[in-house]
Amino acid sequence: MCGIAGFISSDPKYDSAKIVREMLATMRHRGPDQTGVYKDGFVTLGMTRLNIVDNEKHDIPYESFDKSVTVVYNGEIYNHDSLRGAYGNRYEFKTKSDAETVLYHYIGKGVKSFEDYNGMYAFALYDRRKKEVFVVRDKAGEKPLYYCRTESFFAFASEIKAFFVFLKPVFNKECVSYSAYEFNVGEETLFKNIYSLLPGEYLSINRAMGVRKNKYWKIWDNLIDIPDNLPKIEKNLTELIVDAIKLRTKNRVHPYGTFISGGVDSALIACIAKPDYLYTCHYAMDDYNELEYAKLVSKKTKKRLIIVSPTAEDFKRTRKSIIYHLDTPCTWTSFSLWMLLERAHKDVRVILSGDGADEIFAGYHRYHLLHHDDQVRQLKALEKYSYLIDRYYGSAAKRYAKLVNRCENRYDTKVIQYLEKIMEFYFEKMNNNNIHAMGVADFYTSMQELLQFADRINMSFSVENRSPFLDYRLIQFAFSIPAKYKLRNGTTKWILKRIAKKFIPVEITERIDKRGFSAPVNRWFGWDKKGKYDRSEYKRAVYNDWKKVFKVANTR
Repeated sequence: MCGIAGFISSDPKYDSAKIVREMLATMRHRGPDQTGVYKDGFVTLGMTRLNIVDNEKHDIPYESFDKSVTVVYNGEIYNHDSLRGAYGNRYEFKTKSDAETVLYHYIGKGVKSFEDYNGMYAFALYDRRKKEVFVVRDKAGEKPLYYCRTESFFAFASEIKAFFVFLKPVFNKECVSYSAYEFNVGEETLFKNIYSLLPGEYLSINRAMGVRKNKYWKIWDNLIDIPDNLPKIEKNLTELIVDAIKLRTKNRVHPYGTFISGGVDSALIACIAKPDYLYTCHYAMDDYNELEYAKLVSKKTKKRLIIVSPTAEDFKRTRKSIIYHLDTPCTWTSFSLWMLLERAHKDVRVILSGDGADEIFAGYHRYHLLHHDDQVRQLKALEKYSYLIDRYYGSAAKRYAKLVNRCENRYDTKVIQYLEKIMEFYFEKMNNNNIHAMGVADFYTSMQELLQFADRINMSFSVENRSPFLDYRLIQFAFSIPAKYKLRNGTTKWILKRIAKKFIPVEITERIDKRGFSAPVNRWFGWDKKGKYDRSEYKRAVYNDWKKVFKVANTR
């Protein structure tokens, strides 16, 4: 696990090695064990390193035996042993690192090698023979990668704050996604001229500063043919889930843990993996209290449950540190996660999480609303009147855009048009299958917020977060099965809960009131208007913290 940075320019006015070292210094928490910088002509690359797979010192950045290819790397590729084994004695590997596997797999297969990785990663390869740099981000977006470019340079980094060693933070007034989602989604960020590389994509940069964007993996391009056979689907999916979890318990030399939220996803991971430590966040309020269910998991796994009980004072104490590490204003469960890691980092360097399960298996209750469309279309009495259904309900994509709209002004035309456009794109890509389309839309939008604060907060404590449900084999399997097995008889994640019953306490599989790691900040600070959760006050507080911490110019 690392932080990476790079500065590409032929302009002699830039001291690129100094710039990259300063960029890396802002991300020291991502890799406290080692730092290294490489420079060759117009290319300067650097990385920090957190030892997870082994405790040995490496020569970083990593170079091929003939010095023709160099890589800076952040992440974990879980199938790297099998990829490395395919080369036999063709190369002499110096380390056990998956970064070195990436290096030689690129030499063997070129850019097609990116498709083979099962894991979370963001890396940059410099091919000296071609005088070309490739900047790559993983298939699900677990590891971050940002970039900025001008006529005279191209720069990239694992975290946005790294750019501020040479750029002034200026507010991006064109970032509509923040108004829509309370978070910047897609390529644009809240900082002007700083962009996010999207999941499953890579950039190629040549000496003339030409930048080309490429897609190497998207869900809709990787669906597989799965016959409608429930026993076989259940068997294959069970095997995939177990393998994805166990694969993420390998390649480590440190103890690992799991955060238990009281829901199916984290319970299933804990009961299969049986980690060294279990942690849960406890708030002594009935509608925020998950402790009873977390204790069931502890009893089932025979592992001690470590209980963290955050307070309003903790929120005041940590809020500026949290926003600094997040880079952008995020709401939701970032505070609870911070408090869990304050405790967990004393014991572990790896955490397994349930990220992605709700998106790939249809876990959100709002999915019921569009699922109703599908049920109406199956009525025999209306089979010849589909045009009436379309006329009555209208576009499913546009209605889903209304459901996910978090703008305080629900009638903001710019936000509505933005959301409708992206929803129509995802619904079309998934052949207008409502359940799959909603999941894919959330996967590439709102889930990216969850992944951002999972990465940033874990890495702020030098802890690696691993997400079994984001194994690309699971993703493509989940979006290829008949959608009826995801949402059925009024039950979300139906197929996952059916499988989970084999491993976890039944009380958890039958829950419909899961809260997750939400914190009662509205109650603490009087933001709970009319007894309802009020997002707007929390959003404003986090946004104001962000402006102050980063001293952002030209904010609205």
